[in-house]
Amino acid sequence: MATLRAATHNRVVCPDCDRLADVPVTSAEPYTCPRCGHGLGGGKAVDETTTLALALTALILALVSLLLPFVSYSANGVSQTMTLLDTSTELLHFHERLLAILVLFTVWVIPVLYLLAVLWIFSRLLLPGALGPVTLYFIRTVVQLRVWMMADVFLLGALVSLIKISGLAAIDLDSGFYTFIGFVVVLLLTGDRVSRYQLWHRLPHDNAPPSQVGRDATAQQRVGCVCCQAPNTLTASRCWRCGESMRLARWRGWRLTTALLIAAALLLIPAHLLPVMETTTLGRTQPNTIIGGVIELWQSGDAPIAIIVFVASLVIPVVKILTLLVLLWLAERRSETRTKQRLWLYKVTDWIGRWSMIDIFVVAVLVALVRSGQLMSVYPGNAALAFALTVILTMLAAMTFDTRQFFRTIDRNQEQQETAIE
Repeated sequence: MATLRAATHNRVVCPDCDRLADVPVTSAEPYTCPRCGHGLGGGKAVDETTTLALALTALILALVSLLLPFVSYSANGVSQTMTLLDTSTELLHFHERLLAILVLFTVWVIPVLYLLAVLWIFSRLLLPGALGPVTLYFIRTVVQLRVWMMADVFLLGALVSLIKISGLAAIDLDSGFYTFIGFVVVLLLTGDRVSRYQLWHRLPHDNAPPSQVGRDATAQQRVGCVCCQAPNTLTASRCWRCGESMRLARWRGWRLTTALLIAAALLLIPAHLLPVMETTTLGRTQPNTIIGGVIELWQSGDAPIAIIVFVASLVIPVVKILTLLVLLWLAERRSETRTKQRLWLYKVTDWIGRWSMIDIFVVAVLVALVRSGQLMSVYPGNAALAFALTVILTMLAAMTFDTRQFFRTIDRNQEQQETAIE
């Protein structure tokens, strides 16, 4: 059992550069790593009541959005209405099980689980006494789930899909669409207020193994927990503070990252060569590749949307794979120059990767909305799953990328200089 108590500093391992630091818990100013600038804590204290209110509001909006009509369209005297759940059920109808599960979980299930975990955590924080293993589990859960929430990406994908068919049919935004916008906004506000560092700072810090601040954890036979960044021994099976498995901390390495990038690059080939969806109009079926969809948007006069889809679907995946491969090569060279610039480039690459899912959500919305038989219907293509797997693999590759390699040469040189001085 972990007991809530006051503490002035919290020793953590910077996840970006591996430097050990003592973070002031009560500091009103954000505290960043002295070496790489990664945010490690500080800032405005968490308001439990406000966070609970936001999380509860987002949860209610999520449930309402699932039940209400999302979008309607009418063309040639035929009308159709879809709900948010139809984006997955229609994919199931066409035997795209993995794609249906991916859409449902990233857009609705994972955000709802995240909100339920936040409600549990902050309700418990309002009570005095100890935090049990269930609360620690939920704190770890909010850290792990956050990267896979894509409701905001889905909203942009829905807007792109509606613009795509606006020239063929009359589109009406129903009440479920507006409640979903509210859900996305409140979900982002909730996530912005849930600081994992401030949550872990409330726990005891007395069981940390001995370590020296200002040096790399690896040089002291220590490894940082992937959730709370507490220093642990190399032989530890679970983090002494949050209980997370230390196996996750050992996944970071160039071999796994390279394998994931190669797999993503191979899947990118069929993702762009095969049709991502097929459109049937008046009995005639036309396959549409990702690039073909971009060209169609451009020719119809929707140049800004075409550029967004082109960047998200082609530029981002290719650039992300190439950038991570170049960064892997630079990390293995162990050069001391421009380490912060490389780290910044990695963070930008990591952040933009999830936005490539726009094309998958466009397919999901069109398949759910446009289903009028031979008159006009949209069917998922073989490229959709390949492209979705490409996005997931590149996201996993970024997670396993070991940014600590950028700084280890610097740390060894500093140690040699200190030894020479002594």
